[in-house]
Amino acid sequence: MKPHKWAKEIKAWADGEIIEAKSIIEMDDWDADTNPYWECCDLEFRIKPQPKEPQYMYVYLNSEGYYELDVEPRNRSFIRKIRVEDV
Repeated sequence: MKPHKWAKEIKAWADGEIIEAKSIIEMDDWDADTNPYWECCDLEFRIKPQPKEPQYMYVYLNSEGYYELDVEPRNRSFIRKIRVEDV
């Protein structure tokens, strides 16, 4: 027997995961759906993506008095740690 088109999403929803839906006709954004209608042919479903680990840029002052950025913390102490946001 062939599994349901949304079998993975249905199982995740039953396990308490947040399910998001969007219209394939109206080009909507993904919205949380607390009571998904799985047989609707105008909707797509997905398990809400988990947030990624935050990434940081580290600000250093070099020996010449200029600021430098690095994605990895160095041996010496940094001036500031800046969180990088996805846009």
